[in-house]
Amino acid sequence: MSNLIGATAAENALFKSFTERHQVFASSGYSEITVSENSKLGAEESIVTTSLSTNKKASIERSTYAGFRYALNVLHKSLLTNVAVTGHKHSPDFKIRGVIEGFYGTPWSHEQRLRGLAHFSDFGFNRYLLAPKDDPWHRYDWRSALSEDFLSRVSDLMAEGRKNGVTVAVAISPGLTVEYCDPSDVAAIMVRFKQLHSIGVREFGLFLDDIPARLQSENDVAKFDSVMQAHSYYCNAVWAEVKKLDSANTLAICPMQYHGKATEEYITEFGKALDSDLALIWTGREICSEYLDVSDAKVFKANTNHSPLYWDNYPVNDVAMLHELHVGPIEGREKGLENHSLGYFANPMDRFELSLISLSTIGDYLWDTQGYDPEAAWEYSLTLLMDNPGDRAAIRNLLRGCFESCLRVNPAPDFGAMLEAASFMWKTGKPAQAGKLIEDHSKQMLSDVATIKSAKFSQPTWREESMKWLIKYEAVGEAFLEVANILSNCGISANSNLKGSAADLAKISSIRASLSSDPTRIFGNGLDMTLAELGDEIRWSLTA
Repeated sequence: MSNLIGATAAENALFKSFTERHQVFASSGYSEITVSENSKLGAEESIVTTSLSTNKKASIERSTYAGFRYALNVLHKSLLTNVAVTGHKHSPDFKIRGVIEGFYGTPWSHEQRLRGLAHFSDFGFNRYLLAPKDDPWHRYDWRSALSEDFLSRVSDLMAEGRKNGVTVAVAISPGLTVEYCDPSDVAAIMVRFKQLHSIGVREFGLFLDDIPARLQSENDVAKFDSVMQAHSYYCNAVWAEVKKLDSANTLAICPMQYHGKATEEYITEFGKALDSDLALIWTGREICSEYLDVSDAKVFKANTNHSPLYWDNYPVNDVAMLHELHVGPIEGREKGLENHSLGYFANPMDRFELSLISLSTIGDYLWDTQGYDPEAAWEYSLTLLMDNPGDRAAIRNLLRGCFESCLRVNPAPDFGAMLEAASFMWKTGKPAQAGKLIEDHSKQMLSDVATIKSAKFSQPTWREESMKWLIKYEAVGEAFLEVANILSNCGISANSNLKGSAADLAKISSIRASLSSDPTRIFGNGLDMTLAELGDEIRWSLTA
């Protein structure tokens, strides 16, 4: 273990747990790390210098524990990339950099959440917001007091969060059954907020998303002129009570209408009616937005009197996206967005382990929007999360066929490029070459499958969580070996068009039907489109 000089007892304990999780420190770490005070640095800032000579050494300047925590990420990256750090200041762009467990489906386990807090800190996040849609305490059973077991688990999360520089927040979603005008329903949610406050929670959420658009209670209909008026009345009433508990408390509101142009009547009137100290959550133009930009953030602020607190629905894949695996890098988030927003929370998948890949890239963006490179960040995330290079190469090939999401124009960059090249070959009179290209790619795919299915594969949880897509990946690999054989045996007509047989056409139709019968999304639409084009060309050759 490295010799840590000048660190506090808490920093020494943190460093011990950090290096135990990241084996590169044991195999090729620093012989000596000097830690010193620099009162001119901000709370999360540090100045790091590394020497990667034979006797590796490093130094950290910081003013706080948080600054030391994030400096460890800089040291780690320097080792993994073998690139020295030359003593410039490291500081985050976004003040609030969070992960919100806000998806529909099976919530993460307590053990996953505890592990997640360490990972989130590795990625530069400083918030974790607990709000699992399908956990009854959050949404359906909100009037009852929280159990001692639940409070104990939250206490565990907070302790782990403190160790890793991550603040734990908790949200309640009463909108399905709340009566907005009833003071007892303000008191009911405050029972929980008081319980959470008693164990140290200081950041809270009140969510009114995915609820009926009309008032349900006759008393609310009699008292309020609109849903917006009822919602703002209730949120402000709860906030008045939350403030009484502690002046340090914060409350984030997720409105009923949480996406759009921010020119709609509900959100503009709701924002203006809210207390200015409340944070207002927004997902952008869409529920899952292709882009988040400064221009829309300015419109939101102008029309609601609140800077948006972004809830980014990526890499989440719930509801209609269950057949997609969101493992690509974050894209389409503008440089400088931090200057026009209160902060940012990423909503992950229920697949905890695979969510970490995209979350790592999101953390990179939030830390440095100007220097963020999606492809470089994604490649680094694999290096960070998987030590074995052979296993990493195999899973990389699988995952790069699963970039399907609202963010991606090209959901399968490598496979798509291969298909384009093969298609051009057979359309220009070189079907055998096209067949060879497809055959080589298919054999690599099946080799990837063998590696991932091996008992020696170093990340069995990645295999388990990606199994649906791995099965489809294998099916495509096997099918395309047959496609390669068809192309290799095709002839060329006098005008250089492809010539095939009725049996070839029947086989291609069978392959298309078989692959289409599995709704699991992989390789985007290009897979079926290419097979359709090949079938059409053979069909034309039979009728010419």
